[in-house]
Amino acid sequence: MGCECSYEQAGTTTSLTVGRSYLSRLEQRLEEIESTMKALQQNQSATQTDTPFANGALPSLVPDSTVPPEPSTQYPANAELGEIDTSEDAIDGMGAIQFTDEEDCGYFGPSSNVAFLRHISLALAKASWQGEAGANNSPTTAAEWMRVTRPHYVHGEINESTLNRSRRSVNIYALPPDAHTWRLIKEYFQKTGQLLPFIHEESFCETYFQLKRTNFTMARRTWLGLLNMILAMATTLTVDGYTSSEERIAESDVYYQRANGLCERESRTNISLELVQYLLIVGQYLQGTQKSVRAWTVHGLAVTAAFQLGLHSPRTNRDFPPLECEIRKRVWFGCVLLDRTLSMTYGRACMIPGKYVKLELPTADIQVLGQTPSADTGQWMDAMYFRATIALYNVMYQIIDTCYGQNLGLEEYLPVAEIISLTLKGETQLDEWKNQILPSLNLRVCHTPLCAQDLDKLEAKDKITERFNLVLSLRFHNLHILLHRPILERFLDAYGGAGRNDNNDAETNMMHQVCISSVENCFDSAMIIISIVHTVVLSSGWRRDLLGAWNYSLFYTFNASLVIIAALLVSPTKPAGAEGGSGGGSDGGAVPSRWKFVESSAIYLNMAIEALENLDRGNRVVQRIIAYLSQLAFAVITESPGKLDPNSILPGVNYSDASARAGGGGGNHQDLFATRSSQQAAVGQKEQPLEIDLSEFMLDADVDWFMRH
Repeated sequence: MGCECSYEQAGTTTSLTVGRSYLSRLEQRLEEIESTMKALQQNQSATQTDTPFANGALPSLVPDSTVPPEPSTQYPANAELGEIDTSEDAIDGMGAIQFTDEEDCGYFGPSSNVAFLRHISLALAKASWQGEAGANNSPTTAAEWMRVTRPHYVHGEINESTLNRSRRSVNIYALPPDAHTWRLIKEYFQKTGQLLPFIHEESFCETYFQLKRTNFTMARRTWLGLLNMILAMATTLTVDGYTSSEERIAESDVYYQRANGLCERESRTNISLELVQYLLIVGQYLQGTQKSVRAWTVHGLAVTAAFQLGLHSPRTNRDFPPLECEIRKRVWFGCVLLDRTLSMTYGRACMIPGKYVKLELPTADIQVLGQTPSADTGQWMDAMYFRATIALYNVMYQIIDTCYGQNLGLEEYLPVAEIISLTLKGETQLDEWKNQILPSLNLRVCHTPLCAQDLDKLEAKDKITERFNLVLSLRFHNLHILLHRPILERFLDAYGGAGRNDNNDAETNMMHQVCISSVENCFDSAMIIISIVHTVVLSSGWRRDLLGAWNYSLFYTFNASLVIIAALLVSPTKPAGAEGGSGGGSDGGAVPSRWKFVESSAIYLNMAIEALENLDRGNRVVQRIIAYLSQLAFAVITESPGKLDPNSILPGVNYSDASARAGGGGGNHQDLFATRSSQQAAVGQKEQPLEIDLSEFMLDADVDWFMRH
């Protein structure tokens, strides 16, 4: 062609020209790394606040009442550090949800609080919009209610606590002083260990003392993780010795972070009975934190590991010695109970179908709790309580399966007649549990609201048994509410005009002729739940310690309060002869005689709020729930004049005889709900970002989300 060609040979390196600015940035980064390394070396020679077990010294971290924050770079070179789990969800253990950027990522089915709140909020909103003729029921009122319940976000502010936590690590091998550790171990087995007895206390304590004698040099990672989760759970239950709830929450989070660092890899590689026990306690713990969506994930790991170990198989368990067989059985039932609890709370299908639960119930002849063997040959109450709980949660499974379609969302609308039939079937199962199974186990539940005089009759020697009775009472009545709630939700749909069959007069008339007793059953159980929590929380001494974890008491009280608010909302204000209406408006008339039970709403809503105020003082989760319930109750009372005078909310009422009172009472008393709603200014705009770091329920955003959809 008359031109000379030149080819580069393959593999020949070519020179690369790099800009001076790029080299300068590399040099700057290298200098920063060198400075950081020097700081690490200097800190290693400083006094250590955390001592790893490999050093041969007994761990000594904190004073007996607190665990301070663990700054990074303050551990010896041979200490293993774990990254802080700073993941937080917009979903909490109550089943309430605040969708953030990915607002379609979570499914919360019919049994969840989200679904119930949707019915309440839409009924209230649609009733407000329909009443445009009245000045007090104009769309402006609804818009104002939306405004006061919408969360206020402040842009440009940084949450310092999140920032600090994300920058530090934990020494996963550290433990608090021996005395503090031992106190928390005993606290766990006296409370949570009694309510979910799937860890053999004597063996666990024996292992602890053996490892302590060798400075924990031979400890298994899973056992250390289990120990830390026991410490975390015990800390959340302990109120005495802490200056604030924030201090207690921070300490429990340190134990959780250590356990997470120890066992996160183990849960994916090594499967053991000890690991399943660890995962079960983690699932319990996470329900009371802002990481609660992880409770569902962790529970899935526990169930998978349990199946992998054959804990569900009667044939496999028979090959083990009696004590180990019993522990395996109890761990399996622990998985089943947590499965039912999470299914109800989050509105999701159970991971363990009822037909997979074939093991015999735990035996009461083998001692599982207690640090030393007992010569007592009688039956153990922890096993009796465990058997009663398992039987009750079997009924819960049936109710979720039939009345809520296993939370699959496949059947969105059932005829009222079918709902009534399913409710009657569930009522029969609950009656059988209450009248036949419980007496055979020497246990009982409360049938009427609890008052201080009832609590005074209890003796300290019966503390454990009475705790079992009260916890079973809360669980029974909460399940009773769950059974009758579909009918109450149908009333809410009819009230707000949201039901698909609004024009079906026959069905509406059937509801008001047949279903009022079901709403009253819901209301009665709600009153009993509130009275139990209120009476115990306001007591003193050992009686103050008769309930379980604070977040469960909060859950039950919150549910019960929603039922009272919903019943008050749907109760008609027409004359007694016109009870067939759906109550979609506010006529200002008297409450019909068949709805007289709602007249005690003021007393029990006050009891609920007072109980929550004293449940865990300083806990901002509880404070937010109080503010939300106050707003919601005030909105319902304002929307429904004639049903209940807002001035009947009595801040100074004597609640001990509340069950005997017919109504809220009149008088020129201060409106407690209005007062508490105004107190929400304390949770102002500038404080709002801090709530993301706490175990907040974020119920305001639930209502906002429901209104937008």
